[in-house]
Amino acid sequence: MILLEVLVAALVLSLVTGGTLSRLKSEQLRGESLLLVLLPLQVVWPAVSRRLGLGCGLSMIVWLLMMGVLAFVLFFNAPRRWMLAFAGLGIAMNVLVIGFNGAMPVSVRAASEIGGTRSEIHASLDSACLHEALDEDTRLPFLADVIAVPGPTWQRGVVSLGDSLLVLGLGAWVFAASRSRSA
Repeated sequence: MILLEVLVAALVLSLVTGGTLSRLKSEQLRGESLLLVLLPLQVVWPAVSRRLGLGCGLSMIVWLLMMGVLAFVLFFNAPRRWMLAFAGLGIAMNVLVIGFNGAMPVSVRAASEIGGTRSEIHASLDSACLHEALDEDTRLPFLADVIAVPGPTWQRGVVSLGDSLLVLGLGAWVFAASRSRSA
């Protein structure tokens, strides 16, 4: 949800400062169709994989492959729009921490700061394929979901440094692409 809010805010800010939708529409990215499919798919993948009856291991492999392709496409476009490198780096950081741990580690402390008891959070993480509780065995804990994002119930969550770079990179791209034809 935060990604969508940042993209909308970047677009609105650009429009009120002279940007246009036609400039954004004319922005040409290599691998554009992959981006349009993979960005939303990575958000809904847990529900899709459950509906398809995929096990956690297979679901994780498919998700990591999708994210690897998405990061590659973003990096591939970075020479034209440098901010896409930040988005690609964010995804690569998430792939790295998930690959090393088998799931995205989530700080139970950070999650409890924005609502929910530690036991509820542990129960939720125990039933999730793509997330697990951050503990002393977690590799690369600084890349895990450790940043508590407060706000209304529908918005709050725990994000990673990679998530933050992804959101900032895509938000900066929407702003820049709707303002000019070249970076």
